[in-house]
Amino acid sequence: MAECDAVPVVAFVGRSGCGKTTLLTGLIGALARRGVHVGVIKHSPVHNVVSDLPGTDSYRFWEAGARHVGLVSANRVVHTHRYQREPDLAVVLADVIDVDLILLEGYKRSSVDKVEVLRASCTPVPITGLVGRVAYVTDVELSTAECPVFGLGELDRIADFLVLRYLGR
Repeated sequence: MAECDAVPVVAFVGRSGCGKTTLLTGLIGALARRGVHVGVIKHSPVHNVVSDLPGTDSYRFWEAGARHVGLVSANRVVHTHRYQREPDLAVVLADVIDVDLILLEGYKRSSVDKVEVLRASCTPVPITGLVGRVAYVTDVELSTAECPVFGLGELDRIADFLVLRYLGR
């Protein structure tokens, strides 16, 4: 487990198309029902991400070359930072505030604990050499797993595992 100002961090990793986003979306709801405030960061190193709508003022600021653009509305604040290269995970985590638990989608090479999502319809073989694996979420039979194994639809059990392991409650 890595921590950011005492906030536990766990990464959900797996091959493309295995259902990480779908799992995390359901899991966020299960954790919220338990009173857990969740922060989520998606790692997307190969995609050119657009975080604003073309034609808006904040988009125009970014396109003009601003290094940092902030957008504030009644219920949301969005900050966009420009970097020469991908920032270290610690830099990214430093911006996360007011949460009990941070979930990452991706970052399989990081030092944080990892839950591997594994699907039979994707590539049904665990990631070789994955460091920090604490659980699997899968529809594949793993008879020799060295850590807990959860089914893809077991959101409540996964949420209970995370709350106990990372929040101690």
